[in-house]
Amino acid sequence: MRLGTRASALATTQSGLVARRLEELTGRPVELVRIRTEGDVKTGSLASLGGTGVFVTALREALLDGRCDVAVHSLKDLPTTPAEGLTFVTPDREDPRDALCARDGLTLATLPRGGRVGTGSPRRAAQIRAARPDLDVVDIRGNVGTRLDRALGPEADLDAVVLAYAGLSRLGRTEVISEVLDVDVVAPAPGQGALAVEVRTADIASGEAGPRVPDLAEAVHLLDDRPTRLAVLAERSVLARLEAGCAAPVGAHATVSGSTLRLRAVVAAVDGSEQMARTAETRLSPDVAPDVIDAAARTLGVSVAEHLLADGAERLAPLSATVPEKA
Repeated sequence: MRLGTRASALATTQSGLVARRLEELTGRPVELVRIRTEGDVKTGSLASLGGTGVFVTALREALLDGRCDVAVHSLKDLPTTPAEGLTFVTPDREDPRDALCARDGLTLATLPRGGRVGTGSPRRAAQIRAARPDLDVVDIRGNVGTRLDRALGPEADLDAVVLAYAGLSRLGRTEVISEVLDVDVVAPAPGQGALAVEVRTADIASGEAGPRVPDLAEAVHLLDDRPTRLAVLAERSVLARLEAGCAAPVGAHATVSGSTLRLRAVVAAVDGSEQMARTAETRLSPDVAPDVIDAAARTLGVSVAEHLLADGAERLAPLSATVPEKA
């Protein structure tokens, strides 16, 4: 079985986790196939790349033309519009919060006035500016190691950088974190911390003779984590209803506790001068079909987004932005 992945250290680490689980579930060896994406080739700020899916399209093309059988993405990179002929599931989610990696163990509250904080994410930048308007937020790019060096390396030129906790955890680099940022201070990107394991729909769809690849169909079913699926459905439905790209200054965080799905979403002005938040929850009946529960999660996300629009979210943020953000 061939598993398509981006070639970065974080991507191959994440894909390796999925590959080992697929080997356990199917008894088949899994080979990683490294695919270069547009986001890996182009330079410049992420906001200038100009298209949701910049880290995804090449992987999906490889899946559709048969160069790989499975593809693994960071879910927050996926456009919210479904891809024809493809289906994805979401394994158990890592902590979705953002992490501050600062010199001398500084926190967001203790960074000096005028301190320089690096991030390539407009969402993070907007919320950091809202919390600490006195900080100088600097746009940066690069892999995880390169960005960490900007704050913690021997030639550091920043006081801190902000990265996803999930990526640092999967790379075994949590020792560099000086503060895990509370979701009420910096709301994560919709889907942050979750992976999308994508396959050709025809390979796992039921037919007269069953799915085309029975062992893959069963493995994909077992990989899907229900609480993760419901949470990210709600979060991504906010993004879809706002018609915002996954790097617009929009954060969303959903949790499942018992039979309750709770969602909080934030839209912030890019300069951090203003932000608005909405919170709502819905009850999930265990006695109804999975597709009905999924629909309830989507409805919750749409409802929260519509309340934000009614509050004037379009005045605050460029909701037509369509570029992705890095881990």
